[in-house]
This record gives sequence, C-alpha cells and structure tokens, in this order.
Amino acid sequence: MILSNLLLASVVSAAVIGLPLQARDLKDASPAIKAHLEARQDKPLHGSMSLEGVYYQADLEIGTPPQKVSVTFDTGSPLLWVPGANSTSCEKNECISSFDNSKSSTWRYNKPGEDWGGSGNWGFDTVSYVGVSLEDFNVYVSSDNIAYKGHNLGIWGQSPNKDIKGSFVQGLAALGKISRPIYSLNSEYYVNYDTKETQGTVTNVYYGGFDKKKYQGPLTTINTSGYGAYGIPISGLLVNGEKIKGERNHAVVLDTGGVNFDITNNTLGAVARANGGGWGSKGWELKCGTKPTLTYEFGYTTIDLDLTVYVTKDSDGICRFHNLRVVSDNKGTLLTGPALISRALVIYDNDRSQITVGRARYTKESEVVEITGDIPGAVLYTDFLAGKPLN
Repeated sequence: MILSNLLLASVVSAAVIGLPLQARDLKDASPAIKAHLEARQDKPLHGSMSLEGVYYQADLEIGTPPQKVSVTFDTGSPLLWVPGANSTSCEKNECISSFDNSKSSTWRYNKPGEDWGGSGNWGFDTVSYVGVSLEDFNVYVSSDNIAYKGHNLGIWGQSPNKDIKGSFVQGLAALGKISRPIYSLNSEYYVNYDTKETQGTVTNVYYGGFDKKKYQGPLTTINTSGYGAYGIPISGLLVNGEKIKGERNHAVVLDTGGVNFDITNNTLGAVARANGGGWGSKGWELKCGTKPTLTYEFGYTTIDLDLTVYVTKDSDGICRFHNLRVVSDNKGTLLTGPALISRALVIYDNDRSQITVGRARYTKESEVVEITGDIPGAVLYTDFLAGKPLN
C-alpha cells in the first residue's frame, strides 16, 4: 500500500521545507532488503515520513530531467543505491521504481561495482530531496538486482560518510544549507512492528535542527562506537524500574531500517517473570492481561517499549510472546527499529559521531530550532557514567 497524500507539518515556513514521504509494507521488499532492514538554509530542512509495516520510504528526484525514485530512508547505510530501469529485475517488473540513467543529460559514469547481491555502475548525477538539489552526487545504479530477485527497492543511506558527494547531510552542510551535518527524527505517535493500528504514523526528519517540543525529560548525548556507525551504549535494560540481572553490557543501533528489534533470552525471561509467568513447554509465558514493558536506559534518558503487541493468547489459553527476534545473551550489539525510534526524539550527529536521545512527547506543539554547535538543552552520557547528578 502506498500513502501519497501530502504530509506537511505546521512548522513549515519559507526556510523550513516540508515534503511528503511514502510508506510501504514490508511485503514489498525483497528478502535481502528485509535482511538488511532487520542488519540548511537559515533553519533546518524538513520532511515528513509515515510508516506502514516496518520501514520508511522517501521519494527522491534524480537526473535531468528529474525522475522520481522511491527509496528506503535508512540510517543504517551510508550511500545511495537505486534500481536501474534497464536492469534485468526491472525488465521483469520486479522494481517498485527505477532510474534510467540513459535518459539523464547530467549522468556521468564513474566505475562498475557490485553491491546488495548484484552488480551495477557507480556514477554521478543531480539528486533532489527536501527541496534542495545536490549536483554530481554519487549514485549506484543496478544492472541486475538490488537484493536478489523480487521487489527491488532503492536504499537512501543516512549514516556517517565524510564524502560530500556521497552523504546528503554532508552535502547540505558543504553548500551552507545547514550549519552542521546533523539531522533529527521525531514521530507524531509511536509505531509497533507489523500492526495496522499504528501504520501511517507520521515521522518528521529535520536536517540541521530538531523540534524541541517533541521530547520530555532529559536529552542525553552519547558518543557512538566509531565514525560511520550509529551504535551507542546503553546503561541498562529495566523491568518495573529495576535493572535486569545477568545482562551483559549492550550497545544498540537506532536504525530506521530495522525491521524488528533484538531481545536477549535473558531479558525476555525477566519480562515474563515480572508479569506472572516463566518458562513453559512452548516458550516464555506470562499472565494474560498484563502489560509487559521493557525500559531502555540511555544514561539520564529512559524509553519504555510496550511489549503487549507481542503477546498472544494461544488455543490452550496460555499467553505467550510471539514475533520477537530473540537473540543470544552474549550478543553485544542489539538492533532496534521504528518501535523504539518512534518512542524517542533522536538526533543523528554525523559531524561529531554522536547520537542524542530523548523520550518522545506526542504533541501538536512545535518549535524547530537550528543546531549550530552543541545540542541545546542536552546533557552528556559521560557525565552520567561519572555519577554527576542532573541539575
């Protein structure tokens, strides 16, 4: 299903540009994309996204004259990959949308390449998004498949990359459209994995700023695991306000392309026991009617994730967890996706290799601020580790 209605936020002005993004159900993605999705101006540039299923979709314009190409807005990848109109997959009608570089007068070939389970060509062309065009932008155009056979879909990477010809946010900063290569995401309501009730929820992306009305409580800035990655440490996982015993130190990846989220067997067991259950013959059970919640602690900031949507009363009358991606207790880095991101205000700083996290506040109030230096109002995760109390 495609949502094509215009989604312009009330904060849009001459300097804050809004545009619609589309949402697609996961069934439109190929197996490999599914695997990966689970693996400026004076003020910020703004776009909005809605979510259906479990991944976000943006509409770009590429080439001259411009061709509309739909892509996955993915914070877990660094570059732009699109299906080629003359690729073997698109000729078989396996592409949601495609780009025909032969019809673009500004396309400039660079070199051949292999990526996403297929082959293609790297080149340069004009790419437009949020009302801004970047010329000679690095684009990969497939010649056979992007992520094997099936519904081929482009990947619009947003993760750190210092190349202004490959990173859209870096390109915006280099052009002086934004003060720093930084962007934020906030959802107008939470979303859950694979539930129709929260499909179509709007998410706003601001390049160069954030909406200070969209969070509550402390706003915590955390250093990432290294440049090019969005992995950040968490100080704990909690159930009913208490840290889960026996849990190793974890990092999480706040990836918009994450299909679901990782939960260790130890964590799931703690949630089950805290809700009147335990291990049964068919897995972790819990008392029916309870509302299991898992809390992620990012230093001073905590974010609650409601797990009720993952509980089903089976034919034997016992309530069990289903559709969760249970991983080994030894897994150090846990993937997360829209379920957690939509419950937070997240600021991705590609300049300083930091992520700033706040608990989401769902309100019609809006006050978008530009980020020119430090994040206004944010506290440091390192201060939390040092035992420094909040003022």
